[in-house]
Amino acid sequence: MKKGFLQGAVILSGAGILVKVLGALYRIPLARILGGEGMGLYQMAYPIYTSILAISTAGVPVAISILVAEKLAKGDNQGAYRIFRISLTMLTLTGLISSFLVFSNAKFLAEKVLGEPRAFFAIVAISPAIFFTAVVSAFRGYFQGYQEMLPTAVSQVVEQLIRVITVLTGSVILLPHGLELAAGGATFGAVTGGVAALLVLLVFYKIHSNSNFFQLKGSMKTRDSTLAIILRIFKIAFPLSLGGLVMPLMQAVDALFVPMGLQAAGLSPARATELFGQFTGMAGSLINLPSIITISLAVSLVPAVSGALALKKLRLAERRISASNRLALLLCLPAGAGLGILATPISLMLYDIAEVGIPLRFLAPGVLFLGLYQTTAGALQGLNKTAYPVINLMIGLIVKSILNYKLTAIPALNIKGSAIATVAAFFVAFSLNYLLLKVKFAMKFRLLKTSVIPLVATGIMVVGTKNIYEIFYYRLSNSFATLGSIMSGTIIYFFSLLMLGGLGEDDIVLIPRIGQKIAEVLKKLSILR
Repeated sequence: MKKGFLQGAVILSGAGILVKVLGALYRIPLARILGGEGMGLYQMAYPIYTSILAISTAGVPVAISILVAEKLAKGDNQGAYRIFRISLTMLTLTGLISSFLVFSNAKFLAEKVLGEPRAFFAIVAISPAIFFTAVVSAFRGYFQGYQEMLPTAVSQVVEQLIRVITVLTGSVILLPHGLELAAGGATFGAVTGGVAALLVLLVFYKIHSNSNFFQLKGSMKTRDSTLAIILRIFKIAFPLSLGGLVMPLMQAVDALFVPMGLQAAGLSPARATELFGQFTGMAGSLINLPSIITISLAVSLVPAVSGALALKKLRLAERRISASNRLALLLCLPAGAGLGILATPISLMLYDIAEVGIPLRFLAPGVLFLGLYQTTAGALQGLNKTAYPVINLMIGLIVKSILNYKLTAIPALNIKGSAIATVAAFFVAFSLNYLLLKVKFAMKFRLLKTSVIPLVATGIMVVGTKNIYEIFYYRLSNSFATLGSIMSGTIIYFFSLLMLGGLGEDDIVLIPRIGQKIAEVLKKLSILR
C-alpha cells in the first residue's frame, strides 16, 4: 500500500472538515432564506434521493475498495483495474435507471409517500444527481482501494463548493415564485455538485492513467470471469447497500413520525414542520460535523484491514482497528460535550434561533456513538463481514422507530423525544458492533480502558469552556463569546490530554505539514515524552 491508512484518513478528514464546514455555513443563509417550513420541504426530498441511491449504488464503492485492495496485496494490478471497469459499467447503468424512475414518479412520491405535494419540485430537481453520484462512487472506490485518498478529497471539496453556490443561487432566484420552487432550486445543487465531482475525478484519472500510479504493466495473476467478479461485488455490496439504506430510512422515519408526533402533542401542522426543519436541517447537520473524521477513518480502514486479512496478518488488522477506534474516541468525546454545553450559544450564532439548541443539546451524546459506530462498522467491513453492521443498524432503526413517535408525542418532550430516540439508535448499533469485534472475532483492544484519560480531559474542558463562555459573554457578543470558548476549550482539551499522557508523538505527527514541528517543540518544552 502506498500510504498508511491513518495518513489516508487524515487527507480525507481535512477535505471532510472543509466540506462539512461549507455544508454547515450554507445552511445558515439557506435557513434564513427558506425559513423553517422551507427547510422542511428541502429536507423531505433527501430521504427519497439517498434511499434510491443506497439501493442502486451504496455498497459498490466499498466492494470495489475491498476487492482492489485484495488484488493489490497479492500484486495483481491488472486484476484490480478490471474490477474497476466492470464496476463502472454496473454503476453507470443502475444510476441511469434509478434517476429515470425517481424523475418519472416524482408526483407519486411527493403526494403518496411523503404526503406533501409541495415536495414535487425538490424531488424532480434532485433526481439526476443519482446518476452522477453513482458514476463518481465507482472512481472513488477504485482510488480508495489503492489507499490514494487525494482524488476523493479534492472531488468532495469541489462538489460541495458547486453545491453551495447552486443551493443559494437557486433558492434566491426562485423564492419569489414560491417556497416549493425555491426548495427545488436548492436541491438541484446535488446535481451540479455531482457533475463537478465527476469532472475532477476524470482529470485525476487521466493524469495518472499513463503514470506509475496504477502500475498496470504485466499480465493478470488470475483471470476471474466477468460473472464471477459481478457476483463477488454483489455479495459484498448487497448488505452494504442495505446498510446504506438504513440511514435514509432513519431520515424517513423522522420525516414520517416527527411531524405526526408533534401534531399528536398538540402542535399545528405548520409548527410541526418548522420544528422538524430545525431538528433535521439545523441541529442534525451540526451533530454530523464530527463524523467527518470518523467516516474518513472508516473509509481508510476498510481496504487497510482487508489487505492485512488477505496476507493473513490478523494482528496488523487488530492494531489498525484499535487505532481507528481510539482516534474516534479522542475526537468525538470532546466534540459531543462541547456541542452539549454550548448548544444554545452555537444555535444563536449560526441560525439566530435559540430554539435549535433544545434538540441539539439532547442530540449531542449521539456524536460519540455515531463516530464509534462508523469506525467499528469499517472494521467489520474490512473483515469481510459486511452484513453485521447492517443488521446492527437495522436494530438501532427499530429502536428509533419505537421511541420516535412515543417520545415525540409526549407534550413535555416533543422534539426532544426524537433527539433521544436518535441517540439511543446509534448507541445500540455501536454496542452490537463492538461486542461482535470483541466476542466473535476476539479483538483484544480495550476501548473502555482507553476512554479514562479522554473522559477526564473532556471533564476539564467542559468546566473550562463553560466558565470562559460566561466571562466572554458579559464583555463581548454571543458570537465572539462562542467562538472564543470553542477555541479555548480545544486548547484546554489538547493540553489536558498531553499532561495526562493520553496523547503521544505518534498522534501529533499525523497533523498535516505541522505535526512533526509541533512534536519537536513540545519535546523541547518537556511536555511531550
